[in-house]
Amino acid sequence: MKHVLVSVFVAGVATAIVAVVANAQVRASASHTIVIKPKSGCCPCAQRWAYPQVQNPSLRLVDGQPLTFAVMPDRPIDAYVSVENVSPNSVTFGVRIDTSRKSVEHRVNFCSGMACYPSFVIQSDEQGQVTLQPGERDHTFKLQFDPQGVSGQSVIGVVIYNVAEMSDYISFDVTFEATTSSVDQPLRDVTIAPNPASDVVYVSAVAGARVEILDALGRLVHAQVMPSDRTAMSITELPSGAYRLVVRNGERSLSQPLQIIR
Repeated sequence: MKHVLVSVFVAGVATAIVAVVANAQVRASASHTIVIKPKSGCCPCAQRWAYPQVQNPSLRLVDGQPLTFAVMPDRPIDAYVSVENVSPNSVTFGVRIDTSRKSVEHRVNFCSGMACYPSFVIQSDEQGQVTLQPGERDHTFKLQFDPQGVSGQSVIGVVIYNVAEMSDYISFDVTFEATTSSVDQPLRDVTIAPNPASDVVYVSAVAGARVEILDALGRLVHAQVMPSDRTAMSITELPSGAYRLVVRNGERSLSQPLQIIR
């Protein structure tokens, strides 16, 4: 028992000596500025997707759609990206975006499924998830980009992933160029007929142009690339109502109202 008390006493003296020395060092360095550097690391939105990619993903981007958009600095834009389920099974997908390459002056947020998210959210929740049957396409995902009057480039990374299997995904970049030299002139010699239409609408424009149909809420409900100067578009899957038909060729576009009546 005596040995234990002696050990405790010696340890207490040693601790007191260490404390005195430490206090002396602090007083001696009081005239110097102490800089504490934060741990190195990156913003969560810039982290890489943590899962290895499968060789044949269940999802793919619909062919012919643009992934680069040129806009005037004072004009916000909704950039739609359509995805297709190419697997033999149903797939529920979610979305994650990477804003680490966005200009700090620009603002961007995204919508998917039944939800639109504020600019500080980078990944969809259950309301933003979409279930696609084999061969079905989704047109609800879009990036809402606002240059806020500032020229420059912003690149947004996108991952669209299978919720049930996180290694089953596609990734791509969407580029926004905000510049006063952007060409946003209407196309010439574009016609759509009949209008109103019921089952088929014929579009005349340059071959290779992309034709989009937007509903009354501005959502992309149909899109295809024109294989020739005159293309027949089936609209039988669209309900009656007011739509807008947009023809895009590079940075030029034409927008016209379209009525579907049955």
